[in-house]
Order: sequence, then C-alpha cells, then structure tokens
Amino acid sequence: MIKRLMLYIVAIFILGFGIVLNTKAGLGVGSINTLPYAVSRITPLSLGTATTFMYFVFVAGQTAVYRKINAKVLLQIPFSYVMGVVIDFYDNLMDFQARTLPVSFLLLAAAIVCTAFGAYATVTMDFIPNPADGMAKAVSVALCKEFGQGKLIFDCVMILATAAVSLAFAGKIIGIGIGTVLSAIFIGKLIGVFGRRIGGYMNGVVERSRK
Repeated sequence: MIKRLMLYIVAIFILGFGIVLNTKAGLGVGSINTLPYAVSRITPLSLGTATTFMYFVFVAGQTAVYRKINAKVLLQIPFSYVMGVVIDFYDNLMDFQARTLPVSFLLLAAAIVCTAFGAYATVTMDFIPNPADGMAKAVSVALCKEFGQGKLIFDCVMILATAAVSLAFAGKIIGIGIGTVLSAIFIGKLIGVFGRRIGGYMNGVVERSRK
C-alpha cells in the first residue's frame, strides 16, 4: 500500500509539472487546461486556483449526472485543492517563457511526456481519480457513449468554452494553439505506450497492495 501511495503522489507531482510546463511553451495548452489557463490570464486568479475552481465544477457535474453522493467523487474535492497547490508551486518555480520556436517545441514535448505519464500513473494506482477524467467519464455516461467518445466531446466543449470566455473578456483567443492539437494527439498515444511498457509493473504494485 505504501509503495502504491508513493507512486500515486509522485504521479500527481509529475502531472502538475507537465501541466505547467505546457503553459511555458507558449504554443497552446492541453484542452482540459485551456479554460483555467485563460481565466488565470484574464483575472487575478492564479493558474492553480483557477484549476481548483474548475475541478470543483467537475465534481458538481459528476454528482448531477450520477444523481447520488459518490465517495470517489467527493474525494476529488481535496484532490482538487492539492492539485491547485502543486500547479501554483511549479508555476512560481518556473518563472520563464519560451523565447524561440525550437525551445517551445522542446518544452511542449517534455510537457506531453510528463502529462501522459502522470495521467497514466494516477489512473493506474486507482486512488482518487482526476476530476477532469471523472467528468469525461460522466459525460460518456450521460450521452450513452464510449469513454473515448465522451472524452472527445468533453475536450471539444472545453476548447469552445475557452474560446468564448477569452473572446468575451480579452478580445482574443487565449491558450489554444498547435500545442493544444499536439497534446490531444500524443498524450493519449503515450498513455498507451506507458501501459504496454510498464503496465505489468504498475498493475503488480496495485494487486500486491490489495492482498
């Protein structure tokens, strides 16, 4: 159990690092993070605080879809707070922005790898799900779609909401770019790669912790 918990905590920090590093590339952030990023640029809210508030909305959305109090959903509330703190920690630590295109793509590539691994490991360790993943699953349930289709719909809604909010309050698109597209393409593929390469080890850790 201790090893499983430690891997879960490490995965949260890697996921937070990947999310923040994505914003430093300046090429557009991942679809799930576009809205809190835009809000943090428009308002005085920090990126971590905006992310926490958005995750709270996702918790409420899941509760509405399932129409019952679910312990795993409610536990996403403290997770949201912790994730916000982690994101702000990295955002304050990495006080820079890519200045050249090659550096931007290098940062984006590193961010995609970190985000994919963090997302894969947090899900595999099976403690508290990321509210964004939980909301994507709720969308798939509500629309009677497969999870992949529900996530695609959810990602598109987030991008459209970001475009609408940023145009309404800033007069321009914020946080959406080629990096958003590349993240959508490669994060899922890398999660599959991690599953094939280290899935046996990760699943073994989980199984041993349950005995």
